[in-house]
Amino acid sequence: MQGPPGTGKTHVGSHVIAKLVGAGWRVGVVAQSHAAVENMLSAVVDKADVPAELVAKKQRAKGAEQASGQPWEELSSTQLADFAANSSGGCVVGGTAWDFAHERWPDEGLDLLVIDEAGQFSLADTIAVGRSAQRLLLLGDPQQLPQVSQGKHPEPVDESALAWLAAGSAVLPDGLGYLLPESWRMHPDVCAAVSRLSYAGRLSAHPVTTTRSLDGVTPGVLHVPVVHEGRSTASPEEAAEAVRQVQNVLGRTWTPGGGGSPRPLGVGDVVVVAAYNAQVHLVRQALRDAGLDGVPVGTVDMFQGREAPVAILTLAASTPDDVSRGMGFLLSRNRINVAVSRAQWRAVVISSPRLTDYLPGDLEADGVRRLMELGGFLRLIGG
Repeated sequence: MQGPPGTGKTHVGSHVIAKLVGAGWRVGVVAQSHAAVENMLSAVVDKADVPAELVAKKQRAKGAEQASGQPWEELSSTQLADFAANSSGGCVVGGTAWDFAHERWPDEGLDLLVIDEAGQFSLADTIAVGRSAQRLLLLGDPQQLPQVSQGKHPEPVDESALAWLAAGSAVLPDGLGYLLPESWRMHPDVCAAVSRLSYAGRLSAHPVTTTRSLDGVTPGVLHVPVVHEGRSTASPEEAAEAVRQVQNVLGRTWTPGGGGSPRPLGVGDVVVVAAYNAQVHLVRQALRDAGLDGVPVGTVDMFQGREAPVAILTLAASTPDDVSRGMGFLLSRNRINVAVSRAQWRAVVISSPRLTDYLPGDLEADGVRRLMELGGFLRLIGG
């Protein structure tokens, strides 16, 4: 199941789990991190109304910070396997790849294993944990950030489980899965741009998104070109523009929709996404100097899963020759998608007008894909 930004992947997944537990299924939940597993288990208990006594999770490693106030049981690896095996009816157990790949789990001991954030869960780990269940349900989005890798791996295990299944398609091919087609987050003007960029035009905005408004600010994607020279990973010119964009929207009346009361837009309602850590530090300092140090600033990785009325992206580099880590990193469709799709109302893209003055060469690795990413970015900013 492919869940683009704001389409309710966790909501749908938790209710699927609840239905199956009600039918007596033993369901496992696995993800790359304990935090992701706990997020799904919280939805299962709090939103889908699975009794907490039917839910258990592998406790974090000794010395690691434990989740506080969780309603489910925290168990050792052995206890977790016993909890599932001894369940007289349906139950939910959560853990990381190590837990479900371990020999303590009987082959196909679970009726279903749910792999959350499967767009970041490696294919190798998927194969390893797959032995623990009769069926797998992959939840995620291969069009967002790819799996985090510590090294080079041969094909096809260099991909995530969902990316391998999608085989280069923007959305899962018919017969291989389902696309959640409506975003509850993005205004139709933002959603349309994101849909063209990453989802073959198949993602639309839910009607609730039209009940929001930001006084005096038009919705959609706004490109702000800023001229500078010789900048690679940090641009004070773009940092200054980011401050101006924040100042332009703060204090304006924000109507959140869905019955929410109008209120002034605050510093926590704007996120600034930077391509590089050096630009993150520069923007934070510029905002601090302007008395706006409450505005969240970070790289794309920090904000995946977050949303805000206004999202600002600053790319920092002056020209393709100045780019650190290559244009494939800077204009990665996945990274641009995540940055822009944080926005509920407006996304602002700040970049040098010379940044796109290049053409991927025939001899460049993945030249065709890079050309498509360049075209996608130009279409996004109206170039």
